[in-house]
Amino acid sequence: MVEPNDRVNDEVLDEIVEDIRAVRRAHAAAFGFDVARIVTDLRKKDAASGDRLVSLPPKPARHRRAAAGE
Repeated sequence: MVEPNDRVNDEVLDEIVEDIRAVRRAHAAAFGFDVARIVTDLRKKDAASGDRLVSLPPKPARHRRAAAGE
């Protein structure tokens, strides 16, 4: 678990985030940064993976109490 204000963990997380961003940039560049082509490719990969995707129904909205003075 990452503890807040832990410099070493922050640096590791920053490195991981940068790695992920680099992969995403390379993937987007492979499709000329065309969002429609990127989405098409990702959907093909999802379908080919054979993983079962689950869609849950939306949760009902919770009503917040009005703030004092409203």
